[in-house]
Amino acid sequence: MLSRFVIAVTVASISLIGNSSAQQITSQVPVLGAALNDGYGGGTMCGAGGLVYRYPNGGVRSVMRVAPDGSKLVFTPPGEAWPRILAASAVGLNILSQSSTSEGNHYEMDRFDVLGHLVAQHRVAFDFRPAGMATTASGKTVVVGFHAVEGSDRDTVQYVGVVLDEDDQVIEHFDFPRSLSGATWTFGGAMTGAAGFAYVILQSGVGPTFALATVTEDGRIRIKKLRVPPNTDIRHHNEWLFGPGVAVEMYHYVGEKPRVALRFDEYDLTTGRKVATKSTLPAGTNLGCYFGNEVSMLADRAHFDPALRVPPDGPLLINTVKLE
Repeated sequence: MLSRFVIAVTVASISLIGNSSAQQITSQVPVLGAALNDGYGGGTMCGAGGLVYRYPNGGVRSVMRVAPDGSKLVFTPPGEAWPRILAASAVGLNILSQSSTSEGNHYEMDRFDVLGHLVAQHRVAFDFRPAGMATTASGKTVVVGFHAVEGSDRDTVQYVGVVLDEDDQVIEHFDFPRSLSGATWTFGGAMTGAAGFAYVILQSGVGPTFALATVTEDGRIRIKKLRVPPNTDIRHHNEWLFGPGVAVEMYHYVGEKPRVALRFDEYDLTTGRKVATKSTLPAGTNLGCYFGNEVSMLADRAHFDPALRVPPDGPLLINTVKLE
């Protein structure tokens, strides 16, 4: 289980780059009224059209959306609920929030339109701890998570999931099968919705072994093993993300000279085969969206073009960088 519920890519430890790398930045747009330390540093999620959703990490209970043109919008769950997991949809944003009442902890699904208006709110009952979710093109939502295996110690868990209809009622349950070696598949940190199903990155064992799961709206699962090189002291796995028609592993080589580059291996969503490797120097501290030939990153003043004359106290920047 990952230590966070968000699809976050933090590369601050390898993103010290100067203005000499500005030639690879194809677009740099300031987001006025936003900064890296404004309370929305809990990770990012990419939505359609290059929209980037920023999770809260303290002090705020809302989610901020930043657009490629530099505009921003805030989505706030009602009451005291805290945003846990996000899923962008064709009509807006779905937020799975958690709140505590006298009855205990519970989850609710807050559905917002593209203007940030709350259009529906439903309490959702799970018999597992949610870890990720994605909304399909029809509006159904696939939620995956885990629970302890009955009769075993607490470290033994089973990854499971449900499919919710447009009113957030559970219509299907499913369990992830074990790998061929008998290992438990766990959530690999990335999901995305498609027409009639959701894609889920899974991992298992030491290395680890990665796979791409397709979960249909009727709860059927198909798993393809991805031939990803193992994580080592030199080749360090960062995160998984999705781009047009591909699942993408982001990684880097420790100690690479003269600068550490971010590398992206693309795996075809239909076949699971590796189809390309691309790279760039970092230009931010949080990944935004992967476009295939470019990638967007959220950055601060350390990554700005002097020609923009950014004020000393900010703001947040959206850097779009060309991939080689």
